[in-house]
Amino acid sequence: MILLLGFPKSGTSSFQTLFSNAGYNSCHWNFKNKYIGMLIKENKQNNKPLLTGFEKINVITQMDVCINKNNAYWPQLIDYKQLYYENTNAIFILNKRNPEELLISFKKWNDLIGRLHKYNPELINDKTDKGFIDFVNKHYNDVETFFADKPNAKFITYDINNDDLTKLKKIYLKGQTIFPKSNVNQNIK
Repeated sequence: MILLLGFPKSGTSSFQTLFSNAGYNSCHWNFKNKYIGMLIKENKQNNKPLLTGFEKINVITQMDVCINKNNAYWPQLIDYKQLYYENTNAIFILNKRNPEELLISFKKWNDLIGRLHKYNPELINDKTDKGFIDFVNKHYNDVETFFADKPNAKFITYDINNDDLTKLKKIYLKGQTIFPKSNVNQNIK
């Protein structure tokens, strides 16, 4: 299993394209017409391993959901430690993007920043632009710190703007040589 631990609007669609083109059974944001985040939250509430039901999936490129008050959960932010301890053989990728660019994209993408503040206010105390940037940097630092003392973990950081596929050399990519840019040409990034 390969799990992305970064934010949406940080190459998740591009990773989905990359892994699908490489032949992986990969899911992005939804699975069997249900939001992945809500499936994981339901598993957590029922004291099941978080990825129960995903046994035939090779990759989850985006597991969060933030649609409305009933569909708002961020497992890669809240549960990344549990995901690791339940899946120590998985490959974890912290997909990173410049936090200032990420903020702009969150604002443009159907007001994802507003939805985050409204439906998951507990995640960010400071609802300013600086507060969001600090929140993103803290998540990056927390994840990297968590994995730093786990020498057997399969952990990769991948900056979508600065890294190339050689950074993912531990993963079989079936002839893929370029990181796809799936949402680059859309008006809403």
